[in-house]
Amino acid sequence: MFTRDQVMDGRGKRINGLLRDWVNWQRSPDPAVFDMFKAVLKRLSPPDMNPLEPGDPMRIAGDAREVPTLRHDYDVVPFTNESAGVKRIVTVAYLLVWAWNEHKVSSSLSKKEPQKRMVILIDEMEAHLHPKWQRVVLPAILEVTNILGKELEAQVIIATHSPLILASLEQDFHDSIDKLFHLQIAKKGDNLFTEGRNEVKFGEVQFIRHGRVDAWLTSELFELKEATSQPAETALARAKAVLAEENPSPGIIQEITKQLSKSLRLRMSSGSGGCTSRNKRELNFDSRCAASGACNLCDAGAKSRTRLPPKDTEAD
Repeated sequence: MFTRDQVMDGRGKRINGLLRDWVNWQRSPDPAVFDMFKAVLKRLSPPDMNPLEPGDPMRIAGDAREVPTLRHDYDVVPFTNESAGVKRIVTVAYLLVWAWNEHKVSSSLSKKEPQKRMVILIDEMEAHLHPKWQRVVLPAILEVTNILGKELEAQVIIATHSPLILASLEQDFHDSIDKLFHLQIAKKGDNLFTEGRNEVKFGEVQFIRHGRVDAWLTSELFELKEATSQPAETALARAKAVLAEENPSPGIIQEITKQLSKSLRLRMSSGSGGCTSRNKRELNFDSRCAASGACNLCDAGAKSRTRLPPKDTEAD
């Protein structure tokens, strides 16, 4: 195990560190390892930028070492000055190439055949990455193993809190070889809870292709009631409750309408609020609410419409 600083700067005889290895690979007479590193960087590059391409090492103020660089459209940037997202992905690329290369070197020195299997374990794959990058990074990781070696069989274990990471696997997930597991905190009152104990349950769940990211958010994995803000979720819950009532008061309806308008920024046919009024007598959440992408009351409204009092009794 290495700390973040040790991965960057090295740790004795165990690892030279990214900064030193990168420069050594780049200047080595044998370009094989550096070519592999460049290929992995290219495959892991963000979708809205040019491929991550190493530049020439340079000196920077306050550092006696030569620091590796990356080329961008606007300039050449020392790796130590890169954004957290770029550092994250470059570090992943380095560790993959370093681990596989060191294993092959060690096997050669020991006069043994290299192993053909590797376990890749990454925690919070989405950390520091823009949503566009989150949508493509894991499929890229799965393909990178072919760059390391055609003979390599890799088991990839990823922990994530990102619905975009999960959605990105919908085309690549195969039930015969892939598994999805869920870590759950046992809550009092559910069937996971053991009285007097705080427990975390770990179990396999079915991989369901939800399609839209907001559908992932409201799935059993993320357990959000609505794929929106907390105030909007509360307003939607109150609106659903009113739709189930036989004769809610006009004041409550107006209050909830204001909450929906504020939380969801929807438009009413009358100019305010989050629902439309039919003949000023009937409350119905229709397709104009759904068009916002944040409200799912239409189905409930179709099943339960709330009749308002006659016009002359309505509040202004």
